[in-house]
Amino acid sequence: MKRYKDGLVPRDIKKGFYRNIELGKDVVLQRIEIGNQIREMITSHVGLSGTSNTNREAINASINLLSYDNRDIGNGMYGLKASFEWNISEVVWQIEQNVQEFKDMIKIIYASLEPSVAELRFLAQEDYENGRIADAIDNLSKLAQCCENDFSVFLSLGIINLFHEKDKEKALENFNKAVEIVESQSDFYTSYALLYKALVLRNLDRIDEAEIFSKQAVDLSPDFTEALYQNAQYNALLKNTDAVLSSLKAIIRIDILYCLKITNERDFDGIRDNITKILKETCTPVHEGIENKLKNFDEKLYRLNSIINSIHKQGLDIPDNQDTKQLQDDKQELADIVNYNSALNLFVVDRCLSRLDKNLQHDKSQLLSDCKEARKEVGYEKKGATRALKKIKERGFLPPFFLKLFLSQLYAVPAGIFVKVPSDMLISKYITLIGASMGIPPGVLILEAIAVVSCVLMVFVPTIGPRIKCKKNYARLQYKESILGDTIKAIKQQ
Repeated sequence: MKRYKDGLVPRDIKKGFYRNIELGKDVVLQRIEIGNQIREMITSHVGLSGTSNTNREAINASINLLSYDNRDIGNGMYGLKASFEWNISEVVWQIEQNVQEFKDMIKIIYASLEPSVAELRFLAQEDYENGRIADAIDNLSKLAQCCENDFSVFLSLGIINLFHEKDKEKALENFNKAVEIVESQSDFYTSYALLYKALVLRNLDRIDEAEIFSKQAVDLSPDFTEALYQNAQYNALLKNTDAVLSSLKAIIRIDILYCLKITNERDFDGIRDNITKILKETCTPVHEGIENKLKNFDEKLYRLNSIINSIHKQGLDIPDNQDTKQLQDDKQELADIVNYNSALNLFVVDRCLSRLDKNLQHDKSQLLSDCKEARKEVGYEKKGATRALKKIKERGFLPPFFLKLFLSQLYAVPAGIFVKVPSDMLISKYITLIGASMGIPPGVLILEAIAVVSCVLMVFVPTIGPRIKCKKNYARLQYKESILGDTIKAIKQQ
C-alpha cells in the first residue's frame, strides 16, 4: 500500500496500489474489482507459499478472512478500513453514494423539492459516476444554487476541484460548505467530509489544522478507522508521538491489515522505532499463541501415532485412513513460516494451525469411528461363537452315548457268548478270571469293552474338537474386543 508523496496532490499519484480503479464503471463491477485487488495485495505481502494441499487450502481460507467481502466494500471508506487509498477516493465516493443509508438521506432532502430538482441530482450523480466531469460540474453547480441542504453536492464539487481541476482553495471552500450542511444531518458523513477537508489542508502545508479537523472526525465517529489513521498521520508529522501510538494501537486491534499500511507509511518514518515496538507488542501474544499451538499439536500427534502403532502391533484390522506423516510435514511447514517477520504471516499461520488441528481431530474421530465399527463387528462374531458353542453343548454327551451303548448290546451279548478267548494270552487269563467271578462269559466282556470304546469314539471325540475350537475362537474374540475397548478409551482421553 504505497501512499502519495508529501506535497503532491493525490490526483498526481500514479504509484498507488490499485490499478484501473477509476470513474466510468458500474458500481457493482467497481466493488468486485477492488475486492480482487485487495486480495491480490494481501497475497503478495503475506509471503506464504504452502506446498501441501492442506496448507494451501488453509492459507487461502485465512487470506479470505483478511480480505474484505463485497458487503464491506459496499460500505465505502468505512468498510474498506486499511484498504482505503486516496488514489481511489473518487470511486469510493461513487460507492458511498450507493449505500442505502446515503440514499435514504438524499430521499428525505429532496422529498419536499420539485421532481425536476431530484432529476437533476440523479443526472449529476450519473455524470460523475461515468466520468463525464464537465457535465457533472455543470449539473452540480446548478444544484448548489437550488438545493442548499444536500452536502453531497458540495462534497462532489470539492472532489472534482481537488482531483481534476487541482484547485485546492476552491476544493477547501466546497468541503467547508459540505461540513457546514451535513453536521446537523449525520455524524458519520460529517466525519467523511472533514477527512477531505483535512487532506486539502495537509496539501496546503497547514498540518496543525488538518490534525484538528481529523480529530473532530474521530470524535464524531470513534469507530471510523480511517479517521483514526489519518489523524495519526498528521500527529506524526507534528511529532505528537504519544497521540500517534495511541491511535495506531486502537486501529490495529480493529483491523490487523493496518500493520501493513503502517509499515509502509512514510509519514511514520520519524518514529519508526516506536512503530516497530508497538507492532512487536501486537505480534508477541499471537506468536506465543502459535508456539503453544505447535507444542499442543505435537503432543496430540504423538499420542495419535502411539495409538496407531499399538493398533498395528496388535494386528487389529482397522482401515488406515490417517496420514500422520503428512500432518507432521504440514505442521513443520507452518512452523518454518513463523520465523517470517510479518504480522500478517502470524495471523495466517495462527489460523492455518487451527485448520490443521481440525484435520488432526478429524483423523482422530475417523480412527475412533473405525475402532467402534471394528468392535461392533467383533461383537457380532463373538455372539456367533457363543451360539455355536451353545449348540454343541445342547447336543449333550450322555444320551447318544447310552443309546449307542444300548444298541451295541444287541450284538455284543449274543455274539460274545460264542466268542472263544485264546488261552495262551496273558490278558485272556485276566478276562476269564474276571468273567468267572462275575458270571459273565469272557467273550461278552471283550465285546462290551469294544462297544464302550466304540461309543466313546463315536460320541465324545467328535464333539471335543469343535468345542475346544469354539472356546479358543471365543477367547480370541473376547481379547480383541478388550483391546479395541482400551484403544477407544485411549482415543477418547486425548
